[in-house]
Amino acid sequence: MIGFKLDELMTGSHHFTDGVTDNGQDSAGERPLLFSITWGNRSLIRFLNPFSEQFLLNEARGVITVDGLVRKAPCTGSLRLLYFTERKIRYELDFQDQAGRSYRYVGEKRNIWPWNIHKTHVTCYGTVTDLASGREISRSVVYFPYRQIPAFLLSFRLRFGRVFSSDMEAGSPRPDPPENRRSAGEHPADDL
Repeated sequence: MIGFKLDELMTGSHHFTDGVTDNGQDSAGERPLLFSITWGNRSLIRFLNPFSEQFLLNEARGVITVDGLVRKAPCTGSLRLLYFTERKIRYELDFQDQAGRSYRYVGEKRNIWPWNIHKTHVTCYGTVTDLASGREISRSVVYFPYRQIPAFLLSFRLRFGRVFSSDMEAGSPRPDPPENRRSAGEHPADDL
């Protein structure tokens, strides 16, 4: 099967909803939240087929930083393009902190219309939830940096078979793809 994948960086800020991190530190104010993911689908035909369960659905993997919680934590999940049903794009990324507690980031680019695509396609509103308790612990707004448009477009690659290599399937960290490097040895995820 012919599939595809792309690299995307989103960066912005978050705040803890209760004002205190899980380790008891005061967390008042805005803090950085960033994620760098590779997303795609192993079958271009299923991705484009409106009768398929994989219609506009993508697997996503990468790293996420939620300041005060995790730094460059591996994350896995999905990116769903809900253009025709809900006029939004939804990211769902699962990750763990150093103690092994599981969290989920859910972010949405909302109210997508052709005339506001310059705003809605780059702004993502999200939450982080503690999966054990179901408690929302953080709210965020992240943006796709316009300076990343060339790197994003150039990261598009067709794939034959799996979207991710077998080492990704085993959960090992993703290597820095050369398409995302800003200059020799520098990768957008380095900012995470």
